[in-house]
Amino acid sequence: MSRWRTRAWQLGAVALLLPAGYLTLHRDDGAVTAQRLGLPFPAVMAHRGASYLAPEETAWSYRVAKLVGADYLEADIQRSKDGVLIALHDDTLLRTTNVATVFPDRAQQPVSEFTWEELSRLDAGSWFNAKFPDRARPEFASARILRLDQLIDIALASDKPSGLYLETKAPERFPGIEAELIRQLERRGYLSPSLHGKLVFQSFSAASLLLFKQLAPTIPRVYLLDEEMVRRDGFATLVGQARELAQGIGPVGYYAYPWHTRRAHAAGLVVHPYTLNQGWQLRLGRWFGADGAFTDRCELALTVYGRRSPVDVAALWREAAASSLGQ
Repeated sequence: MSRWRTRAWQLGAVALLLPAGYLTLHRDDGAVTAQRLGLPFPAVMAHRGASYLAPEETAWSYRVAKLVGADYLEADIQRSKDGVLIALHDDTLLRTTNVATVFPDRAQQPVSEFTWEELSRLDAGSWFNAKFPDRARPEFASARILRLDQLIDIALASDKPSGLYLETKAPERFPGIEAELIRQLERRGYLSPSLHGKLVFQSFSAASLLLFKQLAPTIPRVYLLDEEMVRRDGFATLVGQARELAQGIGPVGYYAYPWHTRRAHAAGLVVHPYTLNQGWQLRLGRWFGADGAFTDRCELALTVYGRRSPVDVAALWREAAASSLGQ
């Protein structure tokens, strides 16, 4: 997250000036709640997949995240004009596809104005090669937007299913998306006891979380909190709302201070901040009591958390190329 750069000095000051009680004692107050919910601890959510290494929310990104051992494949769920659930973050297709070339007169239109057949024609990977030449790979030019069922295929590939951490993106534009999402996941076994803890719903929308609570009450829910929400309503108020809607909060990372985290833990909520992409951010988040993190660098987070050795990226790509995960 780019704002981390402007907040780094503030976090450093906090680390230096914390009261002695915070400075000398690291607490894992959320561990019991995480265990009760069946959530890994500390949890690693591959934010849009391994999106530092591959184009976000594409098969490559999720296959790599699965290979390195991320607990959850995180995705933003939207719906095409003809009712197909897809994984895509932005409201429009401009940033991560070649929509301006394929559909020049419609480039500014929202995702919901395109059919699945139209979406499937778009290149969803070349932008990554252009923006990050040091991480570019020729095969990314063939990357395409993923349907939800394709993401589930990747998650269920192999004998070790990956967790899914799914966000309803702007759900007010997609009435009924919560019920559709649940039906599709139920058909694939994600609501069964055998996959307990392998599915989490998340949203910035209280209304969407309430629907999930009504339709699938046994599946954990996380209330996402951005800077505007905290400034407008206050952190304590949002934690109170979260207690009624969810089992956890997902605050933007620079609001994951220990006094905020402890307030959430006291309310019985797990805390999964976003988006922590540097080693110092991940370490500081854990020191402040976070129960895991959303990260573009799932391979780094697993190493920081002591759950695997450092990743050999060249070897990882050889394994990914040879893998049949989700294909």
